[in-house]
Amino acid sequence: MPRSFWTGAAAGCAFLVVELAGRVLAGVPTIPELIQDRLVLLLPGPLFAFVLDRLLYLGKPSLFIGLGVIQLLLAGLGGVLFQRWRQPIALALIPWLLTGLVVLPAAGRGIFAGAAAVALVDLLAFAAYAAALSAYSGRPAAAEAAGADGPPVPGGAAALDRRAALGGGLTFLASLLLGRQIIGALPSLPPRPGAAPVPPAATPAAGTGARAASTPPPTAADPSPITPIEQFYVVSKNLIDPVVDASSWKLRISGHVQQPLTLTYSDILALPSVEAYRTLECISNEVGGDLISTGLWTGVRLADLLRRAGVAPEATLLVFTSVDGYTESMPLPRALDPATLLAYRLNGQPLPPKHGFPLRVLGTGTYGMKNPKWLTEIQVATSAPPGFWERQGWSADAIVQTMSRIDTPADGATLGPGPVVVRGIAFAGDRGIQKVELSADGGRSWQAAALSQPLGPNTWTLWRTTWRPPGAGTYELTVRATDGSGRLQAGTATDTFPAGATGYHTISVRVTT
Repeated sequence: MPRSFWTGAAAGCAFLVVELAGRVLAGVPTIPELIQDRLVLLLPGPLFAFVLDRLLYLGKPSLFIGLGVIQLLLAGLGGVLFQRWRQPIALALIPWLLTGLVVLPAAGRGIFAGAAAVALVDLLAFAAYAAALSAYSGRPAAAEAAGADGPPVPGGAAALDRRAALGGGLTFLASLLLGRQIIGALPSLPPRPGAAPVPPAATPAAGTGARAASTPPPTAADPSPITPIEQFYVVSKNLIDPVVDASSWKLRISGHVQQPLTLTYSDILALPSVEAYRTLECISNEVGGDLISTGLWTGVRLADLLRRAGVAPEATLLVFTSVDGYTESMPLPRALDPATLLAYRLNGQPLPPKHGFPLRVLGTGTYGMKNPKWLTEIQVATSAPPGFWERQGWSADAIVQTMSRIDTPADGATLGPGPVVVRGIAFAGDRGIQKVELSADGGRSWQAAALSQPLGPNTWTLWRTTWRPPGAGTYELTVRATDGSGRLQAGTATDTFPAGATGYHTISVRVTT
């Protein structure tokens, strides 16, 4: 590849430094952030699901890094162009204008994303790129001053190469540090139930509402069914999630209502509260996957706010809009269900930013995509366009598929002789779990497992059984569940796209003598 390409890529690091510094210091979104929604929607749903299934929590950092690499590749092409057309000012202004007037509007953001700060930071970034390119490319400054026929400067090319390597290396290192600060701490995988004990949540103060379920007394055999906040699964469409200032945040309820409402965070906190245990599962959770967690949520009943606003008779659904532009809908009967909450606390603590602070939707029976975070508007409507993920082809209903999972022993474990305690979870949304069964002979026979009392009607159920291997060897352990309506879990294996994965979770263990 020509030296001019690598010189351009080195200069592109200066662009990244200015762009990322604008994000860290002033909160100005980067170009990858501004276009990532459109890129995600352009990806075929099965491809996106495949990537998410394989990368899990590395998905967003990988996308952010990938878009940064694409920017460097484009900067490298700019270096090739600069060798032929030495116009640094034009090389800054033309891409800046194309980005603000063409790329961002095409991504649905409008001209320069409708923000002067975006226009300014991007202009500074392109100017830094052009300045670095001028410094790293072509002949040394003395030769430039002498004109095209000026005498060469001894060692000039080598000096320029060293300058590009040093300058590009330093700015690349700076961009890595800034990028790492933006991405933040990578979340750990959620624990299997019982991996990290959690003390029972405190009883709510008088007058704050009734607990939806009581914590059953723990036993030595039963792990804790609560997921710690720091290990609660996180999936988001954003490269960088919004951080909302509660003092200026407002929730608006409008549309087909008799009395539109505008509520502040203090208004929400002053309303009668409800606590409920609830399990959330991502629609991208593969068979045996970890994108499922359970917590104690505190919030207000959505039905109470809708009654206060006065829903018109013709209304059939709600349309939710979030701070990050995410949209989703909910049928009115589900919204009026007393179990549907607008939550602002998790496990007794204020809702963390990555989980939707200051307010998120918490419905029942559906995957996490139907429970928007960072809620800012509720429109009572008679129809709605497809939500964000539905536009990519995911299920519009997103009803939770019955699932079950083996947590212990681990897949590939080597076990000694004697009885083996097998544990796991099962979940079927608001349908509950009626039965869990384990097979060690390929499904020819099944033994029923003991079920722990679930924390509530919308949580996972912990199960346990004792398996007695007939002898040494390798065995396949398979689990299946029956939901509260008596319907057996689907055994046919399907991908997560478009309506959630189905199939039985199976692990392999080796028993020694």
